[in-house]
Amino acid sequence: MKKHTTIWRLSLLTLGLAAAGLQHAALAQSSTDIGTVKITGSGDALGNGLMIDDDSVKAKSTVTRAAIEKERASANAYQLLNLLPGVNSSSYDATGLFGGNLRVRGFNSDQMGFTINGAPVNDSGNFAVYPQEYTDSENLCEVFITQGATDTDAPHVGASGGNVGLVTCAPNDKFNVRLTQSLGQLNFRRSFMRVDTGLQGTDTPYKAFASFSKSSSDKFKGLGGANRDHIDLGFESKISAATTFNANLAYNRAVNNNYLTLTKAEFAANPSLDFSSVVPQHLALGNENVTTNFAYGSAGATPRTKTAYYGYSLNPFENALLTARLQSRINDKLTLSAEPYFWYGYGTGGTQQTTLAEGTTGVHGGVADINGNGLKTDTVGIYRGSVTQTNRPGATFKANYDVDNHKILAGVWFERANHRQTQPGTTLDNSGNIGDLWLRNNLLKYNDGTTYEGRNYRTISTGKSIFVTDTINLGRLELVPALRYTGITRDFENTASSGSGLGADYQVSRTYAKTLPSFGVRYKIDDAWQAYGNVTQNMRAPSNFVLSGWVNGGTFTNGVLGGFTLKPNNSIQAETALNTEAGLRFAGQDVKASVAFYQVNFKNRLASGFNPETASYTDFNVGDSRVRGIELQAGTTPKHGWSFFGSASFTESVLNSNFPVSATSTLATAGKDFPDTPKLMLGASAQYANGPYLASLSAKHVGKRYTTLMNDESLDAYTTADLNAGYRFASSGFFKNPTLRLNISNLFDKKYLIANSGSGSSITTTVDTTKGSGSGIPQYYVGAPRFASVSLSSDF
Repeated sequence: MKKHTTIWRLSLLTLGLAAAGLQHAALAQSSTDIGTVKITGSGDALGNGLMIDDDSVKAKSTVTRAAIEKERASANAYQLLNLLPGVNSSSYDATGLFGGNLRVRGFNSDQMGFTINGAPVNDSGNFAVYPQEYTDSENLCEVFITQGATDTDAPHVGASGGNVGLVTCAPNDKFNVRLTQSLGQLNFRRSFMRVDTGLQGTDTPYKAFASFSKSSSDKFKGLGGANRDHIDLGFESKISAATTFNANLAYNRAVNNNYLTLTKAEFAANPSLDFSSVVPQHLALGNENVTTNFAYGSAGATPRTKTAYYGYSLNPFENALLTARLQSRINDKLTLSAEPYFWYGYGTGGTQQTTLAEGTTGVHGGVADINGNGLKTDTVGIYRGSVTQTNRPGATFKANYDVDNHKILAGVWFERANHRQTQPGTTLDNSGNIGDLWLRNNLLKYNDGTTYEGRNYRTISTGKSIFVTDTINLGRLELVPALRYTGITRDFENTASSGSGLGADYQVSRTYAKTLPSFGVRYKIDDAWQAYGNVTQNMRAPSNFVLSGWVNGGTFTNGVLGGFTLKPNNSIQAETALNTEAGLRFAGQDVKASVAFYQVNFKNRLASGFNPETASYTDFNVGDSRVRGIELQAGTTPKHGWSFFGSASFTESVLNSNFPVSATSTLATAGKDFPDTPKLMLGASAQYANGPYLASLSAKHVGKRYTTLMNDESLDAYTTADLNAGYRFASSGFFKNPTLRLNISNLFDKKYLIANSGSGSSITTTVDTTKGSGSGIPQYYVGAPRFASVSLSSDF
């Protein structure tokens, strides 16, 4: 910690000297009255940028640029949504570089559809979301969320609980260069640069931007950290008076060390417990058996005494997303648009420290000599991870047609995701060096020369939707009937590997599809008040891994399994949700507010068992359930420099069914609360902006929530507070709008735990380990402690 403290002080000193220099230059070279300079977005932002005027027929909340730019520049989308009604979000650290969890009305992130500029970014296999991958906050203009009712034209087959959309800012009309440097505790470093071309050309005017950021930070407990490089490109052109074209490219590459999740007993005994700093050692060449050396403890009733090496618990990933939109107004009634996209992703994760036995029997004749000693009888420590590679093209085509008092939107969406999932291994040495941490090269082999795999399957997921919406204007009354047919076909191909139930080739195909109607209504009571309501049906298909592990029995002959049978997992059904909402909105001159009442009826609700150390999942239906609640939000426009925002959420989520743990026994879960769904959440933000000064204090309260289906373990309520402050200097010389910002997360250093949903709907059935599959001791992420950073930005 001494090294971190010294660097932190030096960082503050460097930024302080730079700020002082800018202020001196401004006073010496410019006669501008800096008392009239305002922080961008602070002047007239409603509810501190956490609300907008809304007249839709469903509950929807929006975070605008005015709020985004006040947050730490490395913040991910989950952190930006934190104060909105119905949202229970958390981040594994304060910077946002390690990811986090999100639940909305009890829906987990993998039950919600996520888009960037209209393109879906949920994992095509299990619908997981990784918020640290997607974009730089400096390039975000809006993050919106529909709490419950999925948009009819949204490109999703895994959204039973609404959708979240990220919208990239367009290129600027004027040439501009922006530089931002951020420094903070835990060796946090972030550099950002964006260049805008400004408007170019005359006959076919266009504009573009390019940005690059480099971010890094240490973990707050244990060794290791995060390193992230990110590129955003944007282009926009007006091809003709009626036709526009825009495109965006986002590329991300990062390597993170994982945080060790803890049981409540481990947290009480040692809240700083994390992965080990000791490199596990191979034995001298000979007849090697390092099972004990590379073994580590699993979470249980008593705290672990040995954990895996931190350098072998990594999450390397890279991804790219290309989106485009061509829109043309054919006449005064008809507008057509095409929105193609392509997603590429490659990564591995979990704790990759394990052992592997060489041999001469089994799949492909067994595992070949790993350590080069000429024997095939050793058990050797290796680095093995679950690799996923995705190539995912898709497109949405829309037609907007206005006739009389009808606004009709109709369209189709189609995508074909090629999702390859493998589990190769590579070698380790006694210094902790990995053959290839990306698991692309230097891979272990079977005796027949093929690459060793702990799993080896490909899923072609073909998604499609046909949709139509009619917005009917009847004066004060607006009616919005809509219909969407959506479905996904999963063509699953398993290639024989060493994994359980995966020892032979087989192919299987499953289709999940449903027609999803909705109906919305809005009534304008007067200029200030409006009422709205909707009934929407949503669907989430099961994850692709329910099609894996079907091989049962058999005998290996010459490396090929014969005499086996397939044991299909046909019990997992698609999850459906009927969302019913009604609400009121008030739009006064100084205050705007809304209240929403809702009920969601689930059928075949899905949950996933997730192991963060092996990065493996298992889907299961937990039966029918019901969620109902009330959400309130209110915001003010600035008065005398002061503005406020507040939200409140009251949620009741109850299981209606007992959970079957086997063919002959059940758990008495009927009437229990669904896990990780607090009954009460409160959010508040107070801001003061005057001239070049800005200060914002926000707080979030999350109530008690259970963490098992049987409600036999829970997490206590907690409240955290964040402080954001800024000062904008007068422009001078090359410097335009130079701004110094301070961000402090968890201001009062609250100690708390976060339910571990991994990147899916992780559920523990009960802490009673005698109750079969799904039981166990829940593990939690430790809430990030107080963290401070500063940033200095300027346009040129």
